[in-house]
Amino acid sequence: MKFEYLTKVLSRKGYIISGDDHSEKLAQILQKESNELGRERWELVNVFPSRISSGAVAKMLATYKRSLET
Repeated sequence: MKFEYLTKVLSRKGYIISGDDHSEKLAQILQKESNELGRERWELVNVFPSRISSGAVAKMLATYKRSLET
């Protein structure tokens, strides 16, 4: 089976205050994006922090895959 891959940068909008925990907001963003892409047959395969600010994740890289129809 062959796949195609999509990598997206996910982050919250607005100002990031040093020391704030953004976990809940980032989880909501990840869930919303994954649900939208899931309707297009994309499957989440990996999430990786791409920017850490004052010990908290500020941005994430999310990688999705879907099978290529033959």
